[in-house]
Amino acid sequence: MQKKENEVSSDALAERYACNRGIEEFKRWYPNGHAPLTGVLRKLQELASTSADYDEYVEYAKWLFDNFPPTQETLVLNELTEKVIFWNGDIDIKSGIDGDHIIIGNGDLNIAGGVKLTECARIWAKNVKGQNITLYDCAGIWAEETIKAINIAAYDDAEIGVKTIDAVNIAAYGDAGILAEETIKAINIAAYGDARISAEETIDAVNIAAYDQSEISAKKINTQNIMDDTRWGIRGDINLIRPSSNQQNTTTAS
Repeated sequence: MQKKENEVSSDALAERYACNRGIEEFKRWYPNGHAPLTGVLRKLQELASTSADYDEYVEYAKWLFDNFPPTQETLVLNELTEKVIFWNGDIDIKSGIDGDHIIIGNGDLNIAGGVKLTECARIWAKNVKGQNITLYDCAGIWAEETIKAINIAAYDDAEIGVKTIDAVNIAAYGDAGILAEETIKAINIAAYGDARISAEETIDAVNIAAYDQSEISAKKINTQNIMDDTRWGIRGDINLIRPSSNQQNTTTAS
């Protein structure tokens, strides 16, 4: 059942310390000073879909999600046909994603098929789950809690930011960055070029390899095998585990 709709007002925005520009934009869109949150999100989605500079509308939507609870029922899509989606709840996509899409959700994002993000694609959600996730160009995925997949790969200047990552294979190439606030768990982790893979707390993996000028770092690294052929190296408190005692996470995205 859909929860009670959130009402947004210029006073509520000011009370939550919204920026002056955001408040003025809201007053321009809604001269009466108030509107349902879903209406505001539709407005922002419309503007982001038709603007070459959509980052401000993305940030506006993210700010609203940080300050208002989710109320919309799960959005279920057999396939993704829209370039931009702002949704105040969970999103369930029954197929894959391919291209320059923007998905900003105030809940979990579940993707049944493969994920291939290009150009300046953006995904932002509480939790993201997919099968094979690949980012190119300046694409980015950010999740407040977890990203879970079988294979994760980032190329070029792509970026992944999250609290925890759980995957089988993780790789970064070029100038890509895969950054976790807490932990990264995988079977195989590899970095090439000038890429960076890091966790502020722990990396758990069976095999870790870094090449060229890449960097893999964490406060503590638990692994069986290390290949370090880099300028910056694999950095952290490294704990080499004997194969017979390995208890690495083998969870997939199922």
